[in-house]
Amino acid sequence: MKMKYTLVALALLSVLLFSLPSRGQDITASGSGNWYSTVPDAPWPGGVVPDPTNGVDVESPYAVTVNSNAAIAYIYGSGAVVMGTNTTLNILDPAGAIGTYQLGTLDTSAASNTVIYSGNPFWAKHQDYDNLVFSNTVITNHDDFYNGTVNAQDPAAAMTIAGDMTVIGYIKVQEGADFTIHGNLVLGTNSYWDCSSFNLTVMGNTTIGGEMTDLNGALGNNVFQGDVTVISNSIGGSLPGLANGYWYISDVTNWNVGGNLTITNQGTIFGRGYGSINFNGTNNIIAGQPITIPTMVVNGTYAIGTSITLLTNTPTLSGTLVFDLANTNQIILRSYPTNQLTLYYNGGLNVINSGPAPASGSTYTLFNAASYGGAFATEHLPSLATGLGWVDNLATSGSITVAGTASGRPVITQWQYNPVTRQFTLTWTSVSGALYTVRATPSLNSPSWAILQSNIPSGGSITAAAVTMPGGTAGFLQVFQQ
Repeated sequence: MKMKYTLVALALLSVLLFSLPSRGQDITASGSGNWYSTVPDAPWPGGVVPDPTNGVDVESPYAVTVNSNAAIAYIYGSGAVVMGTNTTLNILDPAGAIGTYQLGTLDTSAASNTVIYSGNPFWAKHQDYDNLVFSNTVITNHDDFYNGTVNAQDPAAAMTIAGDMTVIGYIKVQEGADFTIHGNLVLGTNSYWDCSSFNLTVMGNTTIGGEMTDLNGALGNNVFQGDVTVISNSIGGSLPGLANGYWYISDVTNWNVGGNLTITNQGTIFGRGYGSINFNGTNNIIAGQPITIPTMVVNGTYAIGTSITLLTNTPTLSGTLVFDLANTNQIILRSYPTNQLTLYYNGGLNVINSGPAPASGSTYTLFNAASYGGAFATEHLPSLATGLGWVDNLATSGSITVAGTASGRPVITQWQYNPVTRQFTLTWTSVSGALYTVRATPSLNSPSWAILQSNIPSGGSITAAAVTMPGGTAGFLQVFQQ
Protein backbone atom coordinates (compact mmCIF):
# COMPACT_ATOMS: atom_id res chain seq x y z
CA MET A 1 0.00 0.00 0.00
CA LYS A 2 2.72 2.39 0.88
CA MET A 3 4.39 1.83 -2.46
CA LYS A 4 1.11 2.46 -4.26
CA TYR A 5 0.58 5.83 -2.59
CA THR A 6 4.16 6.81 -3.39
CA LEU A 7 3.65 6.03 -7.06
CA VAL A 8 0.44 8.07 -7.14
CA ALA A 9 2.18 11.04 -5.50
CA LEU A 10 5.04 10.91 -7.99
CA ALA A 11 2.58 10.78 -10.86
CA LEU A 12 0.73 13.87 -9.57
CA LEU A 13 4.02 15.75 -9.10
CA SER A 14 5.05 14.84 -12.63
CA VAL A 15 1.79 16.21 -14.05
CA LEU A 16 2.16 19.44 -12.03
CA LEU A 17 5.75 20.01 -13.15
CA PHE A 18 4.96 19.51 -16.78
CA SER A 19 1.93 21.80 -16.52
CA LEU A 20 4.04 24.74 -15.27
CA PRO A 21 5.14 27.22 -17.93
CA SER A 22 8.79 27.02 -18.98
CA ARG A 23 10.95 30.09 -19.44
CA GLY A 24 10.70 31.62 -22.91
CA GLN A 25 7.11 30.47 -23.48
CA ASP A 26 3.91 32.51 -23.36
CA ILE A 27 2.22 32.57 -19.97
CA THR A 28 -1.55 32.98 -19.78
CA ALA A 29 -2.89 34.74 -16.70
CA SER A 30 -5.24 32.51 -14.75
CA GLY A 31 -6.70 35.24 -12.56
CA SER A 32 -6.34 38.85 -11.43
CA GLY A 33 -3.69 40.13 -9.04
CA ASN A 34 -0.32 41.79 -8.67
CA TRP A 35 2.44 41.09 -11.17
CA TYR A 36 4.83 39.75 -8.53
CA SER A 37 2.24 37.68 -6.66
CA THR A 38 3.31 34.06 -6.16
CA VAL A 39 -0.16 32.95 -5.09
CA PRO A 40 -1.20 30.16 -7.48
CA ASP A 41 -3.55 31.37 -10.23
CA ALA A 42 -3.65 34.95 -8.87
CA PRO A 43 -2.61 35.85 -11.44
CA TRP A 44 -0.05 33.31 -12.70
CA PRO A 45 -0.44 29.53 -13.05
CA GLY A 46 1.37 27.87 -10.20
CA GLY A 47 2.43 31.28 -8.89
CA VAL A 48 5.37 31.41 -11.33
CA VAL A 49 6.04 35.08 -12.15
CA PRO A 50 6.92 35.70 -15.83
CA ASP A 51 10.51 36.69 -16.54
CA PRO A 52 11.84 38.92 -19.39
CA THR A 53 11.93 35.99 -21.82
CA ASN A 54 8.22 35.25 -21.51
CA GLY A 55 5.30 36.65 -23.43
CA VAL A 56 2.11 37.22 -21.42
CA ASP A 57 -1.51 36.64 -22.41
CA VAL A 58 -4.07 38.42 -20.20
CA GLU A 59 -7.65 37.65 -21.20
CA SER A 60 -10.84 39.37 -20.02
CA PRO A 61 -12.04 39.72 -17.32
CA TYR A 62 -8.63 39.41 -15.70
CA ALA A 63 -6.48 42.42 -14.75
CA VAL A 64 -2.82 42.24 -13.69
CA THR A 65 -1.36 45.16 -11.72
CA VAL A 66 2.33 46.01 -12.13
CA ASN A 67 3.17 46.51 -8.46
CA SER A 68 6.94 46.84 -8.95
CA ASN A 69 9.33 47.25 -11.84
CA ALA A 70 8.84 44.49 -14.39
CA ALA A 71 10.25 43.39 -17.75
CA ILE A 72 8.53 41.14 -20.26
CA ALA A 73 8.91 40.13 -23.89
CA TYR A 74 5.42 41.25 -24.97
CA ILE A 75 1.81 41.36 -23.77
CA TYR A 76 -1.44 40.58 -25.57
CA GLY A 77 -4.99 39.49 -24.85
CA SER A 78 -8.43 41.03 -24.24
CA GLY A 79 -7.78 41.71 -20.53
CA ALA A 80 -5.99 44.55 -18.74
CA VAL A 81 -2.54 45.41 -17.44
CA VAL A 82 -2.66 48.20 -14.84
CA MET A 83 0.44 50.27 -13.99
CA GLY A 84 1.00 50.95 -10.29
CA THR A 85 2.35 54.17 -8.81
CA ASN A 86 6.12 54.70 -9.28
CA THR A 87 6.51 51.54 -11.33
CA THR A 88 8.20 50.76 -14.66
CA LEU A 89 7.20 48.21 -17.27
CA ASN A 90 9.82 47.35 -19.89
CA ILE A 91 8.49 45.74 -23.10
CA LEU A 92 11.54 44.03 -24.59
CA ASP A 93 9.85 42.56 -27.70
CA PRO A 94 13.03 40.90 -29.04
CA ALA A 95 11.26 39.80 -32.23
CA GLY A 96 10.05 43.36 -32.85
CA ALA A 97 6.57 42.32 -33.91
CA ILE A 98 4.10 42.29 -31.00
CA GLY A 99 4.82 44.84 -28.27
CA THR A 100 1.51 45.73 -26.60
CA TYR A 101 -0.70 46.64 -29.57
CA GLN A 102 -2.77 43.44 -29.19
CA LEU A 103 -3.50 44.11 -25.49
CA GLY A 104 -7.08 45.08 -24.71
CA THR A 105 -6.30 47.63 -21.94
CA LEU A 106 -3.03 49.15 -20.77
CA ASP A 107 -3.99 51.42 -17.85
CA THR A 108 -1.27 54.02 -17.14
CA SER A 109 -3.38 56.43 -15.07
CA ALA A 110 -1.40 55.90 -11.83
CA ALA A 111 1.07 58.60 -10.83
CA SER A 112 4.73 58.49 -11.86
CA ASN A 113 4.70 55.26 -13.83
CA THR A 114 6.81 54.62 -16.93
CA VAL A 115 6.36 52.29 -19.88
CA ILE A 116 9.51 51.49 -21.86
CA TYR A 117 9.43 49.99 -25.34
CA SER A 118 12.89 48.49 -25.77
CA GLY A 119 11.89 46.61 -28.88
CA ASN A 120 10.45 48.23 -31.99
CA PRO A 121 8.09 51.01 -30.80
CA PHE A 122 6.23 50.59 -34.07
CA TRP A 123 4.26 47.96 -32.10
CA ALA A 124 3.53 50.22 -29.14
CA LYS A 125 -0.10 50.52 -28.14
CA HIS A 126 -1.28 53.93 -29.34
CA GLN A 127 -2.84 55.51 -26.27
CA ASP A 128 -2.11 57.91 -23.39
CA TYR A 129 0.84 57.33 -21.04
CA ASP A 130 2.24 58.89 -17.88
CA ASN A 131 5.92 58.65 -18.81
CA LEU A 132 6.97 57.01 -22.06
CA VAL A 133 10.33 55.76 -23.34
CA PHE A 134 10.94 54.60 -26.91
CA SER A 135 14.24 52.69 -26.90
CA ASN A 136 14.58 50.84 -30.16
CA THR A 137 17.27 48.17 -29.88
CA VAL A 138 15.90 45.87 -32.57
CA ILE A 139 15.65 47.60 -35.95
CA THR A 140 18.96 48.87 -37.28
CA ASN A 141 17.92 49.51 -40.88
CA HIS A 142 17.21 53.23 -41.11
CA ASP A 143 15.18 52.76 -44.33
CA ASP A 144 12.57 50.69 -42.49
CA PHE A 145 11.28 53.89 -40.93
CA TYR A 146 10.45 55.51 -44.24
CA ASN A 147 8.16 52.70 -45.37
CA GLY A 148 4.50 52.53 -44.38
CA THR A 149 2.76 54.41 -41.63
CA VAL A 150 1.27 52.58 -38.65
CA ASN A 151 0.30 49.05 -37.76
CA ALA A 152 -3.03 48.50 -39.53
CA GLN A 153 -4.31 46.45 -36.58
CA ASP A 154 -3.64 49.32 -34.18
CA PRO A 155 -4.13 52.50 -36.24
CA ALA A 156 -2.87 55.94 -35.30
CA ALA A 157 -4.58 57.57 -32.34
CA ALA A 158 -4.06 60.86 -30.55
CA MET A 159 -1.55 60.26 -27.76
CA THR A 160 -1.03 62.37 -24.63
CA ILE A 161 2.02 61.90 -22.40
CA ALA A 162 1.26 63.35 -18.97
CA GLY A 163 4.92 63.44 -17.96
CA ASP A 164 8.14 63.07 -19.94
CA MET A 165 9.00 61.26 -23.14
CA THR A 166 12.47 59.92 -23.98
CA VAL A 167 13.66 58.64 -27.35
CA ILE A 168 16.64 56.30 -27.75
CA GLY A 169 17.56 54.69 -31.07
CA TYR A 170 15.82 55.01 -34.46
CA ILE A 171 12.11 55.71 -34.02
CA LYS A 172 9.15 56.17 -36.32
CA VAL A 173 5.88 55.37 -34.62
CA GLN A 174 2.82 56.82 -36.24
CA GLU A 175 1.38 59.33 -38.66
CA GLY A 176 -2.09 60.76 -38.76
CA ALA A 177 -2.88 61.81 -35.16
CA ASP A 178 -1.85 64.42 -32.60
CA PHE A 179 1.00 63.84 -30.15
CA THR A 180 0.99 65.92 -26.92
CA ILE A 181 3.73 65.81 -24.25
CA HIS A 182 2.95 67.72 -21.06
CA GLY A 183 6.46 67.28 -19.63
CA ASN A 184 9.86 67.27 -21.30
CA LEU A 185 11.00 65.61 -24.52
CA VAL A 186 14.53 64.17 -24.61
CA LEU A 187 16.21 62.74 -27.71
CA GLY A 188 19.20 60.90 -26.35
CA THR A 189 22.62 60.62 -27.94
CA ASN A 190 22.57 58.41 -31.05
CA SER A 191 18.81 58.74 -31.43
CA TYR A 192 16.60 59.52 -34.40
CA TRP A 193 12.90 60.42 -34.30
CA ASP A 194 10.70 61.06 -37.27
CA CYS A 195 7.78 62.57 -35.33
CA SER A 196 5.38 62.55 -38.28
CA SER A 197 1.90 63.31 -36.96
CA PHE A 198 -0.80 65.92 -37.41
CA ASN A 199 0.42 68.07 -34.50
CA LEU A 200 3.29 67.54 -32.07
CA THR A 201 3.11 69.66 -28.90
CA VAL A 202 5.75 69.67 -26.14
CA MET A 203 4.71 71.79 -23.16
CA GLY A 204 7.98 71.37 -21.25
CA ASN A 205 11.54 71.67 -22.50
CA THR A 206 13.07 69.76 -25.41
CA THR A 207 16.61 68.43 -25.63
CA ILE A 208 17.76 67.19 -29.03
CA GLY A 209 20.85 65.01 -28.66
CA GLY A 210 20.20 63.04 -31.84
CA GLU A 211 18.29 63.80 -35.00
CA MET A 212 14.82 65.35 -34.91
CA THR A 213 12.76 65.58 -38.09
CA ASP A 214 9.22 65.48 -39.42
CA LEU A 215 8.94 63.98 -42.88
CA ASN A 216 5.21 64.63 -43.03
CA GLY A 217 5.17 68.15 -41.62
CA ALA A 218 2.84 69.58 -44.24
CA LEU A 219 -0.04 67.90 -42.40
CA GLY A 220 0.44 69.72 -39.10
CA ASN A 221 2.47 71.95 -36.77
CA ASN A 222 5.15 71.07 -34.24
CA VAL A 223 5.06 73.27 -31.15
CA PHE A 224 7.78 73.48 -28.48
CA GLN A 225 6.30 75.69 -25.78
CA GLY A 226 9.42 75.62 -23.59
CA ASP A 227 13.15 75.81 -24.29
CA VAL A 228 14.80 73.86 -27.10
CA THR A 229 18.44 72.80 -26.65
CA VAL A 230 20.33 71.15 -29.50
CA ILE A 231 23.47 69.30 -28.37
CA SER A 232 26.10 67.35 -30.27
CA ASN A 233 26.12 63.58 -30.64
CA SER A 234 28.21 60.96 -32.34
CA ILE A 235 26.02 59.18 -34.87
CA GLY A 236 26.17 61.51 -37.87
CA GLY A 237 22.93 62.58 -39.47
CA SER A 238 20.98 60.79 -42.18
CA LEU A 239 22.11 63.35 -44.76
CA PRO A 240 25.60 63.03 -46.27
CA GLY A 241 28.35 65.26 -44.94
CA LEU A 242 26.87 65.86 -41.49
CA ALA A 243 29.19 64.63 -38.78
CA ASN A 244 26.79 65.32 -35.92
CA GLY A 245 23.15 64.87 -35.15
CA TYR A 246 20.88 67.82 -35.66
CA TRP A 247 17.44 69.33 -35.78
CA TYR A 248 16.32 68.89 -39.37
CA ILE A 249 13.86 71.53 -40.60
CA SER A 250 12.28 69.65 -43.49
CA ASP A 251 10.35 71.15 -46.38
CA VAL A 252 7.13 73.10 -45.56
CA THR A 253 7.33 72.09 -41.89
CA ASN A 254 6.43 74.74 -39.29
CA TRP A 255 8.27 74.37 -35.99
CA ASN A 256 7.17 76.75 -33.21
CA VAL A 257 9.46 77.68 -30.30
CA GLY A 258 8.10 79.52 -27.27
CA GLY A 259 11.25 79.49 -25.12
CA ASN A 260 14.98 79.86 -25.67
CA LEU A 261 16.72 78.15 -28.58
CA THR A 262 20.20 77.08 -27.48
CA ILE A 263 22.73 75.21 -29.62
CA THR A 264 25.78 73.86 -27.81
CA ASN A 265 29.11 72.31 -28.84
CA GLN A 266 28.71 70.85 -32.33
CA GLY A 267 24.94 70.60 -32.29
CA THR A 268 23.39 72.20 -35.35
CA ILE A 269 20.23 72.95 -37.26
CA PHE A 270 19.84 72.04 -40.91
CA GLY A 271 16.97 72.57 -43.30
CA ARG A 272 15.80 72.61 -46.87
CA GLY A 273 12.81 73.69 -48.89
CA TYR A 274 10.49 76.13 -47.15
CA GLY A 275 10.62 74.78 -43.62
CA SER A 276 10.43 77.46 -40.93
CA ILE A 277 11.10 78.03 -37.23
CA ASN A 278 8.54 80.37 -35.68
CA PHE A 279 9.74 82.17 -32.53
CA ASN A 280 6.77 83.09 -30.36
CA GLY A 281 8.04 83.90 -26.86
CA THR A 282 10.25 86.52 -25.20
CA ASN A 283 13.62 84.77 -25.14
CA ASN A 284 17.00 84.24 -26.80
CA ILE A 285 18.53 82.49 -29.78
CA ILE A 286 21.95 81.34 -28.58
CA ALA A 287 24.49 79.23 -30.47
CA GLY A 288 28.18 78.48 -30.36
CA GLN A 289 28.34 78.88 -34.12
CA PRO A 290 26.22 80.43 -36.91
CA ILE A 291 23.13 78.50 -37.97
CA THR A 292 21.52 78.06 -41.38
CA ILE A 293 17.80 77.35 -41.87
CA PRO A 294 15.32 77.80 -44.73
CA THR A 295 13.45 80.72 -43.14
CA MET A 296 12.10 82.06 -39.84
CA VAL A 297 9.15 83.90 -38.34
CA VAL A 298 9.54 86.16 -35.29
CA ASN A 299 6.25 86.81 -33.50
CA GLY A 300 7.69 87.39 -30.03
CA THR A 301 10.75 89.23 -28.73
CA TYR A 302 14.04 87.43 -29.39
CA ALA A 303 17.66 88.39 -28.78
CA ILE A 304 19.78 87.36 -31.77
CA GLY A 305 22.71 85.60 -30.11
CA THR A 306 24.23 84.13 -33.29
CA SER A 307 24.30 84.86 -37.02
CA ILE A 308 21.36 83.26 -38.81
CA THR A 309 21.46 82.57 -42.54
CA LEU A 310 18.12 82.08 -44.32
CA LEU A 311 18.24 80.10 -47.55
CA THR A 312 14.93 80.03 -49.34
CA ASN A 313 12.47 82.65 -48.20
CA THR A 314 12.30 86.12 -46.67
CA PRO A 315 11.61 86.10 -42.91
CA THR A 316 8.41 87.37 -41.33
CA LEU A 317 9.44 89.89 -38.66
CA SER A 318 6.23 90.74 -36.86
CA GLY A 319 7.74 90.69 -33.37
CA THR A 320 10.80 92.44 -31.94
CA LEU A 321 14.43 91.67 -32.76
CA VAL A 322 17.09 92.45 -30.15
CA PHE A 323 20.70 92.96 -31.27
CA ASP A 324 23.72 93.72 -29.05
CA LEU A 325 26.42 96.03 -30.47
CA ALA A 326 29.02 94.03 -28.51
CA ASN A 327 28.49 91.14 -30.93
CA THR A 328 28.60 90.96 -34.72
CA ASN A 329 25.55 88.76 -35.20
CA GLN A 330 23.44 89.26 -38.30
CA ILE A 331 20.34 87.98 -40.02
CA ILE A 332 21.49 87.04 -43.51
CA LEU A 333 19.10 86.49 -46.41
CA ARG A 334 20.87 84.56 -49.15
CA SER A 335 19.79 85.25 -52.73
CA TYR A 336 20.56 83.16 -55.78
CA PRO A 337 20.64 84.29 -59.44
CA THR A 338 17.28 82.65 -60.08
CA ASN A 339 15.85 83.52 -56.67
CA GLN A 340 16.36 87.20 -55.84
CA LEU A 341 15.04 87.82 -52.34
CA THR A 342 14.15 91.06 -50.55
CA LEU A 343 14.36 91.32 -46.77
CA TYR A 344 11.26 93.19 -45.53
CA TYR A 345 11.34 94.97 -42.19
CA ASN A 346 8.36 94.93 -39.85
CA GLY A 347 7.68 94.79 -36.14
CA GLY A 348 10.24 96.28 -33.75
CA LEU A 349 14.02 96.66 -33.58
CA ASN A 350 15.75 97.00 -30.21
CA VAL A 351 19.54 97.53 -30.27
CA ILE A 352 21.37 97.37 -26.95
CA ASN A 353 25.04 97.73 -26.05
CA SER A 354 26.87 95.65 -23.44
CA GLY A 355 30.36 96.64 -24.66
CA PRO A 356 32.44 99.78 -25.17
CA ALA A 357 30.69 103.01 -26.04
CA PRO A 358 30.30 103.47 -29.81
CA ALA A 359 32.78 105.85 -31.41
CA SER A 360 32.24 108.18 -34.31
CA GLY A 361 32.49 106.32 -37.63
CA SER A 362 31.61 102.90 -36.18
CA THR A 363 29.26 100.87 -38.40
CA TYR A 364 27.19 97.92 -37.18
CA THR A 365 25.66 95.58 -39.79
CA LEU A 366 22.56 93.89 -38.41
CA PHE A 367 21.07 92.57 -41.67
CA ASN A 368 22.69 91.31 -44.85
CA ALA A 369 20.60 90.97 -48.00
CA ALA A 370 20.61 91.86 -51.69
CA SER A 371 17.81 94.37 -51.17
CA TYR A 372 15.60 95.71 -48.39
CA GLY A 373 12.00 96.82 -48.08
CA GLY A 374 9.43 97.87 -45.51
CA ALA A 375 10.28 99.55 -42.22
CA PHE A 376 10.32 98.76 -38.54
CA ALA A 377 7.29 100.08 -36.70
CA THR A 378 9.52 100.93 -33.73
CA GLU A 379 13.29 101.36 -33.40
CA HIS A 380 15.28 101.76 -30.20
CA LEU A 381 19.03 102.43 -30.49
CA PRO A 382 21.56 102.84 -27.64
CA SER A 383 22.27 106.30 -26.28
CA LEU A 384 25.46 108.01 -27.46
CA ALA A 385 27.84 110.58 -26.02
CA THR A 386 26.99 114.22 -26.54
CA GLY A 387 27.81 115.26 -30.09
CA LEU A 388 27.27 111.77 -31.58
CA GLY A 389 24.20 110.53 -33.41
CA TRP A 390 22.94 107.48 -35.30
CA VAL A 391 22.65 107.31 -39.10
CA ASP A 392 20.03 104.73 -40.10
CA ASN A 393 21.19 102.81 -43.18
CA LEU A 394 18.88 99.83 -42.67
CA ALA A 395 17.02 100.41 -45.92
CA THR A 396 20.21 100.49 -48.02
CA SER A 397 22.84 98.33 -46.31
CA GLY A 398 21.14 96.78 -43.26
CA SER A 399 23.42 98.78 -40.96
CA ILE A 400 23.53 101.66 -38.49
CA THR A 401 26.47 104.10 -38.23
CA VAL A 402 27.72 106.53 -35.56
CA ALA A 403 28.36 110.06 -36.85
CA GLY A 404 29.50 113.35 -35.26
CA THR A 405 32.16 114.41 -32.76
CA ALA A 406 31.99 113.24 -29.18
CA SER A 407 31.99 115.87 -26.47
CA GLY A 408 30.70 116.19 -22.97
CA ARG A 409 32.07 116.49 -19.50
CA PRO A 410 33.41 113.32 -17.88
CA VAL A 411 32.02 112.38 -14.48
CA ILE A 412 34.20 110.83 -11.75
CA THR A 413 32.34 107.74 -10.53
CA GLN A 414 34.90 106.24 -8.09
CA TRP A 415 38.11 107.32 -6.32
CA GLN A 416 40.58 105.95 -3.80
CA TYR A 417 43.52 107.72 -2.03
CA ASN A 418 46.75 106.11 -0.79
CA PRO A 419 48.36 108.46 1.83
CA VAL A 420 51.72 106.70 1.57
CA THR A 421 52.15 107.19 -2.17
CA ARG A 422 49.88 110.29 -2.26
CA GLN A 423 48.14 108.68 -5.26
CA PHE A 424 44.52 109.04 -6.23
CA THR A 425 43.02 106.21 -8.34
CA LEU A 426 40.20 107.80 -10.34
CA THR A 427 37.47 106.22 -12.47
CA TRP A 428 35.33 108.37 -14.79
CA THR A 429 32.83 108.13 -17.62
CA SER A 430 34.38 108.48 -21.07
CA VAL A 431 33.92 107.99 -24.79
CA SER A 432 35.91 105.70 -27.08
CA GLY A 433 38.87 107.27 -28.87
CA ALA A 434 39.14 110.37 -26.66
CA LEU A 435 42.13 111.60 -24.59
CA TYR A 436 41.82 112.96 -21.06
CA THR A 437 43.73 115.24 -18.67
CA VAL A 438 43.67 115.25 -14.86
CA ARG A 439 44.56 118.52 -13.10
CA ALA A 440 44.50 119.85 -9.52
CA THR A 441 44.48 123.14 -7.60
CA PRO A 442 47.48 123.80 -5.28
CA SER A 443 45.13 124.66 -2.40
CA LEU A 444 41.48 124.54 -1.48
CA ASN A 445 41.00 128.28 -2.26
CA SER A 446 43.33 128.69 -5.24
CA PRO A 447 41.76 129.62 -8.60
CA SER A 448 44.63 128.13 -10.61
CA TRP A 449 45.05 124.57 -11.92
CA ALA A 450 48.16 122.41 -12.38
CA ILE A 451 48.20 119.46 -14.79
CA LEU A 452 48.97 116.20 -13.03
CA GLN A 453 48.66 113.87 -16.03
CA SER A 454 47.61 114.32 -19.66
CA ASN A 455 47.04 112.26 -22.82
CA ILE A 456 45.28 109.52 -20.87
CA PRO A 457 43.69 107.22 -23.50
CA SER A 458 40.02 106.35 -23.18
CA GLY A 459 39.18 102.92 -21.81
CA GLY A 460 35.82 102.94 -23.60
CA SER A 461 32.76 103.94 -21.66
CA ILE A 462 34.80 103.91 -18.40
CA THR A 463 38.44 105.04 -17.89
CA ALA A 464 40.65 104.60 -14.82
CA ALA A 465 44.01 106.20 -14.01
CA ALA A 466 46.30 106.72 -10.99
CA VAL A 467 47.61 110.29 -10.41
CA THR A 468 49.99 111.64 -7.75
CA MET A 469 49.28 114.82 -5.78
CA PRO A 470 52.22 117.20 -5.06
CA GLY A 471 53.57 116.81 -1.53
CA GLY A 472 51.88 118.78 1.23
CA THR A 473 49.00 120.07 -0.90
CA ALA A 474 45.26 119.93 -0.49
CA GLY A 475 43.07 120.93 -3.39
CA PHE A 476 40.50 119.93 -5.97
CA LEU A 477 40.83 117.37 -8.75
CA GLN A 478 39.27 117.68 -12.21
CA VAL A 479 39.12 115.41 -15.26
CA PHE A 480 38.41 116.89 -18.69
CA GLN A 481 38.47 115.73 -22.29
CA GLN A 482 41.30 117.18 -24.36
